[in-house]
Amino acid sequence: MKKPTINDVAAAAGVSRATASRALSDYGRISEDTRNLVKAAANKIGYTPNQVARSMRAGNTKTIGLVIIADFTNVFFDRATKGIVDTARANGYEVLITNTDENLEVEREAIQTLLEKQVDGLIVVPSTAAVHDHLDAQNRGNKPLVTIDRMVPGINATSITTNDFESCEKAVTEAKQKNHTNMAFLIATSTVKEPQEEKPVLQNSTIEDRVNGFMNGVIDNKIKNPTWIYSPDDPDKAEQAITQLLKTKNPPTIIFTSNNDMALAVMRTANKLGLNIPNDISLVTVDDSQWLEAIAPGIAVVERPVDELAKLAVEKLIEHINNKTKKPEKIVLPTNLLTRGSIKNLKKN
Repeated sequence: MKKPTINDVAAAAGVSRATASRALSDYGRISEDTRNLVKAAANKIGYTPNQVARSMRAGNTKTIGLVIIADFTNVFFDRATKGIVDTARANGYEVLITNTDENLEVEREAIQTLLEKQVDGLIVVPSTAAVHDHLDAQNRGNKPLVTIDRMVPGINATSITTNDFESCEKAVTEAKQKNHTNMAFLIATSTVKEPQEEKPVLQNSTIEDRVNGFMNGVIDNKIKNPTWIYSPDDPDKAEQAITQLLKTKNPPTIIFTSNNDMALAVMRTANKLGLNIPNDISLVTVDDSQWLEAIAPGIAVVERPVDELAKLAVEKLIEHINNKTKKPEKIVLPTNLLTRGSIKNLKKN
């Protein structure tokens, strides 16, 4: 059976197509009696409007495009995605989600696809701060944009990030106060193919802030000759690098990792080598999760306010959608160091 059209509604109500359209969309000058007549006719013949077409005519689709990295096993992006979807839905918006796997060209294509789907605005985790012409207002069709987790200089958009620098610096100070002086830092970055000690160009502002925070802690606490390992976000390669590190004559007493994947690599390696956390090796990482708290001992972590970030991202984007002249904001949320039990106190009683 053919689906009723707006023309069928107009014929059933005895009005013009334009009048039927205005009545069903609740706009324009039209009497209440005519509006009720048209809606009754629509209900009688079983007409349902095309919501997408209707929204596009009204200038909005009540959808948000979310461009995020692919690794949803990463607790931060997993929780951020859920928070964004939940907040958007509570505000009458749906979210179209796509991922980039930290690939710039995939990010370009993803944003273009979302723009073609007529999203009202974009929330993006940028793959890199080095190249961002596709995020320029003109290239995104002047659609409102909020970037999260990473800063991109020169973009006319609201950004929401976290103060990872401060808590990473505090983590080093906490370890020094417990008499740790032989420290190692394991940093995940997509800009290297094999683990290396020399600092490479880092792909985003968040990793840069963590490294700089750790480095500042090293300088402030006069830590001599710390070990730095920059590794691809590959568990096998990270574990190989950690194994070599822990088998040296003078292994570190504590390892700081830049994310949960690297922390897990340290824990797996320690287990294979028969080492205990924290008695044989202490551990600190970034981004809290239920499993980090649930294991014994709980792992010390730089906790970031992911739920607040997700909620703010949606709320700020909707503000920009509703007010095209609203000025962009640079929002930096505080972080917190949760010490727990994975940092052994080396001070002798």
